[in-house]
Amino acid sequence: MGVSIDAPGTIVFSIFYFVFSLGFVFQFKEFIGLGLTADNLLSFRDWVGSEEISFIQYNLRKTSGNLILYALLPLGYLLGYSYITTVIDENYSSMDDFWRNWPIIWNILVLTVLLNLALISLVWFWQITGWSSHPLVTRLQLYNPDNWSSLAADIDTEFRRIDKISLSVNPLERLVVTDNWVMLVGSWPSAFRISHQSDATLRVLTSENHTLSVEGELGGTQFLHLEVACRKAGVGNFRFRLNSLEYQNLQDKLAGRIENVRNVMIYKTVSERFVDVFKEQVSQNPRSEVTEDLEPCIGCMVNTANVKLNRVCDSSMGEIREDENRCVNCYCRPMWCVDCLGKWFASRQNQGEPETWMSSRCPCPTCRSKFCVLDVSLLL
Repeated sequence: MGVSIDAPGTIVFSIFYFVFSLGFVFQFKEFIGLGLTADNLLSFRDWVGSEEISFIQYNLRKTSGNLILYALLPLGYLLGYSYITTVIDENYSSMDDFWRNWPIIWNILVLTVLLNLALISLVWFWQITGWSSHPLVTRLQLYNPDNWSSLAADIDTEFRRIDKISLSVNPLERLVVTDNWVMLVGSWPSAFRISHQSDATLRVLTSENHTLSVEGELGGTQFLHLEVACRKAGVGNFRFRLNSLEYQNLQDKLAGRIENVRNVMIYKTVSERFVDVFKEQVSQNPRSEVTEDLEPCIGCMVNTANVKLNRVCDSSMGEIREDENRCVNCYCRPMWCVDCLGKWFASRQNQGEPETWMSSRCPCPTCRSKFCVLDVSLLL
C-alpha cells in the first residue's frame, strides 16, 4: 500500500518559481521554444524594434526592459508566496494577517516595490533624455563624445552586412564582430563592451575541455577564454568564452591575428583532426610519379591536385574474398588534393564511430572504386 506525501503549496511554488526564474533569465532552450523569453515580452507593440535595422537602439531598449523584467521576479515570488500560504495552504486568514505575522516578508516586499519603481523611473529618464545617460551610450561616447548617434548609425550599417559574425559566448552574452568593431553584448545595461579593431589585441588566455557536449559534438567540447585588450584610454579590457569550433571564424573576421603566447592547444572538429592524421599517413605512403599536367583540385579549385589512388593495401592480395568490402583498382587521373580527399574520406564514414575511420574504406569520389588510406599516394 503506497504512502502519499502532500507537500505544502509554498514548497511546490518555490521550486517551480525558482526553475522558472532560472529558465527565464538564462534563456533555456525549452523556454525559448515556448516563447517564454524577455525578448518576446519586450516585442509587444514592437517596443524594442528590429536589431537588424537598428542594432544600437534595439539593445538600448532591450537591456533597459530586461532590467525591469528581472527586477520584477522577486516581487512576483513574494506576492505568489503570500497568496499560496494564505489561500492554498490556508495557514492564515488573509494576506494582511500573513504579513503581520511575518514583518520581514512585508519589509522585503516594500523594498522590492520601491526598487522596481526606482528602476522604472531610471529607464523612463533614460528614454526622455534620448538615452544619453544609458551605460551603453557612455561606452560609445568614449569613441565619439560629441555625436554618439553618428557612431551608432555607422555600427548599425556594419551590423546589417551579411559578413558580420554573432557568436553566443554564454546564455546572457554574445560576441558581435563587424568590419571595424568588436562588441560584447549582454542582457544588462552595463554589460555592453566595445573596441575598435585597430585598438584591440585579442589574446588566448586559457582553455577548458569537456568530454561531453550539450550540442552532441563528437569528441567533446573545448572552450577558449579570450581577452580583448584595448589600447585606447578609458575603454578597458574585457573577456569572453568561446567554443573552439568558432575560433577560426573569429580569426577570419578580425583584421589582426589572435595572440596565443601561452601556446594553448586549440582543438579542431573530429573531421578536421582526422584530416591531419590522414595527411600524416599519406605522407608515409609510397609516392607516385605522373607525366601529365596537373589541374586544380575539383574539390576546392584552390590547390593543385596532388594525390593519386594506387591499390597497394593487403586486401588487394587476395586476403579478402571477392564479395567483401575490399579495395579495387582506380584508373582515374589525379583530380583531388590531399585535404579535399581526406574530407571526402571522413564524410563517407560512420559519424558515430570515428575510431574506425582510419581502418575503413571509402569509394573514390570520381569512379566509386573502393580504397583505403594506404592506397593514397602523393605525387612526386
